[in-house]
Amino acid sequence: MRKVGLHQRITSNLTELIKKAVHLKLPCFQFFVTDRKTGKVINPTSQDLRTFLSYRWINFNNLYLHSSYLINLADIKRDYHPLLVRELRIAKMLECSHIVIHPGTVRTIDEKNEGIDAVARVMNYLIKREPDIQFLLENTAFGQLAIGSTIEDFHRLLTNINKPDKIGFCIDTVHAHVAGYDVVSEEGYSIFMTLLEKMIGLERIKLVHLNETRQERCSYCDVHCCIGEKGAQLKELSLKRFMGDKRLGAAEFLTELPEISEEDECRIMDILNTWMLQCYGE
Repeated sequence: MRKVGLHQRITSNLTELIKKAVHLKLPCFQFFVTDRKTGKVINPTSQDLRTFLSYRWINFNNLYLHSSYLINLADIKRDYHPLLVRELRIAKMLECSHIVIHPGTVRTIDEKNEGIDAVARVMNYLIKREPDIQFLLENTAFGQLAIGSTIEDFHRLLTNINKPDKIGFCIDTVHAHVAGYDVVSEEGYSIFMTLLEKMIGLERIKLVHLNETRQERCSYCDVHCCIGEKGAQLKELSLKRFMGDKRLGAAEFLTELPEISEEDECRIMDILNTWMLQCYGE
């Protein structure tokens, strides 16, 4: 049975992180290696690393590192991103299969095309240098200055990628919603999926962030809430459309929850996996 993975937070060390993933019986999980407050990249001990890897290969096919929001690949004034270099070093140590990246933002709308070209240059360098990791560009939530808030940005980017088959995409349901796409109504969902097919190809979508929010469409506000929470916008029917869409057969699904108790995490994962069972059966 297909199951839904989870974004996890490192609270103390990598061993606790991966043991929790095993305990929750996750098919995959995603995590940051850079502290969002300090900007420091984790530095695991040799023992911590050995234990992590011993669990990693027994229990998980895919492992997703989410790059830091501090990395802005669309900055037209720089070609070198030292934080990404440090994160890549950790990703290889942990033998991650994928890195999820927000492309970044430009300062003015006049820089938009230059910003997309800047992202393409970095991606061309990365896919040549790091063939064992697949890079997934994620759609974003923050309006016209953010690369990927409009799906057409990815189409232009792909035309500048030397080996486009090496690039994958991550689609976040909340990001699409707050960026202005109607993914709630049946008609809107159909239009959105047609756009994805035309602009990037559904086979290039390797990960879906199955998220929920109380924020209105076109709010450009990336704040997640729990599945089933009062005031949630996407609701069961919308999320199940993504889950049950067989055109997304190349994608894994995971959810990014706000900070809640492990008991509540388990409850929500049970709900999502029940929905997945309803979509696909045993």
